[in-house]
Formats: sequence, C-alpha cells, structure tokens
Amino acid sequence: MPTPKDLAGLARPSPAHPAPAGAQSATLRWSSDRGWVERTGGPQESPETAALPMLAQLTTAEQRWADREEDITAVSGDPFEVGQVFARRWTERLATSAHLGHLSGEYPRIPHRIDGELLRYAARFGLLAHKDDQIDEHDRYAIRAGFWREVDSRTGTERPHADDKTPDA
Repeated sequence: MPTPKDLAGLARPSPAHPAPAGAQSATLRWSSDRGWVERTGGPQESPETAALPMLAQLTTAEQRWADREEDITAVSGDPFEVGQVFARRWTERLATSAHLGHLSGEYPRIPHRIDGELLRYAARFGLLAHKDDQIDEHDRYAIRAGFWREVDSRTGTERPHADDKTPDA
C-alpha cells in the first residue's frame, strides 16, 4: 500500500524523466460551490472577488456573541432562513456597497471563500447529514437560494428565483 509520500512523489517528475515543456502542474482544488475538484491553471478569481471580505473578518467579538444568542433563540434552522440570516449579517457589516454590487454580479456563483463560510455556518444548525458529514444537496441549494434572496433584496435586483422550498420529487 503506497504511503502519502509515495503518492506525492508520483505527482512530481523524477530527474530522470523531466516533464515536457509547457506541462502544467496537477494541483487540485476543492470547489464547494460545484462539489468537485478542478485543476488550477484555468481562470483565476478576479481581484475584486478576492477582495470580498468574509463575515468573520467583518464581525466584532460583541457581534459574534449577539449572533450566537440570535442563532439560539430566533433562527429556526430552516436551510433557506439560515442562508438569509448569513447574507443579512454579511451585507449589514460591509463597509462599502461596492462589495455588495460586485457580489451581486457573481450570481449564481457564490465566491468560494464566502460559500465555504456559509456552509460552515449552516452546519452549526445540524444540517449535516449523518453520512459523510456533508450537507444534503437540497439543503445546500436552499441555503444558497436564501443567501441570494437576501442579497437581491439589498441590491434591489430582480431575478427569477427557483422555488425556495422544492418538494421532494
């Protein structure tokens, strides 16, 4: 059975067999917004997207405490509502509306870092399925739909939204 070190060595060309010129590295990146991995070397995140702050960066210790209190007492844990609460907090704490306008232009893709933080926040409400510690696909769609509905309400953007609470088919 190969060790992790053995597997890592397979990704690097040995000195006896150099990689052909122009060959790209095989670095993989997990994409929480698509649920699969992709190779680097494709289109990179724009500087505006990379500059979007995460909610944790915008939140003071006092706000974090108040958020936990609200989560316990007022947030039901419905996936759509969880997405809305996260987006409401994020948009209210932004220093500039330019970030909000840029995020709105990214629809339907939530930037990777913010999406990861959104899903980690949702996991605190017990939305993880027991299998593989993953949030159910329908719940992920509802969380993201709630996020976009709140962002759109803040920007005044009208979009045709999918049914918030899709029935199990």
